[in-house]
Order: sequence, then C-alpha cells, then structure tokens
Amino acid sequence: MKQVYYHYTVWEDFQNGMYDEVKEGRQDRVQKAVEILTNLELLYEQMTRVTNEWIYCTEQNFTNASINHQAFLGQTACNIYAGIKEDETREAWGYLTNAQRYDANKVADRVYNEWVSRYMKDKDGYQYSLFDLIDKGEQ
Repeated sequence: MKQVYYHYTVWEDFQNGMYDEVKEGRQDRVQKAVEILTNLELLYEQMTRVTNEWIYCTEQNFTNASINHQAFLGQTACNIYAGIKEDETREAWGYLTNAQRYDANKVADRVYNEWVSRYMKDKDGYQYSLFDLIDKGEQ
C-alpha cells in the first residue's frame, strides 16, 4: 500500500482529544480501558467503529507499514468509546495478562485485515488477500 498522509488537525483521534493530558479521573479511565480491552465483543465493535467513522487517522496509520496497527486500534477504540487518552490505554495494557493481550491483538488483527480488504478493493476493484500484499512486498 502507498502511504497516505493527512495533516494531524484532520485526524479524528486528535480532534477527539486522544493525545491530551488530563489528570482528573485518570484512574477511572485506565480501569475503563482495561474493561474495554478485555471485553472482546465490545472491543471488536469499537475497533470496527473506528475504521468506519475515523477515516483520516485510520487511513494514515494503516497505510504506514511502520505503525503498530494493534496499538493504534486499541487506543482509538478506547478513545472513541469512552474518551480514554492514548497514554491511559497504554497504562491499562500493563494490567492485562499475556492471554488477554493475545486475545485483544487477535481482535485488532481481524479488524485490520477487514479494513485492508475493503481498502484495496475500493482502490482498484480487486479484492486483495494479505498473501497478495505480502507477495508484492506491501505489508
């Protein structure tokens, strides 16, 4: 995939305050992030919501091969659902067990793969699989 760039001021995560620092209520938001990251049905729903509603930040992050797509989806899912800041989601990640992290990452991989499939089809009418992208060196 070719990298797509947008000015940060149009990123929906930026507009929603995901990178802001807010001390008041932090521990409550961290706990809420733990709840979201461990409720796989809710997590899938909110990650999918991000890819459907936050088109600019999603496209910029997903077309950048050096971005951790799992982290992006986890942080934006928590933010779109409950206004949780990205650093609070990172803190919440530390409270998860390895098994919970694995499960959350699998959800993120599923949502990412679904987005890539839609995106590539929209770009040229061909439905790519991830194997096609790997073969082309476009991971």
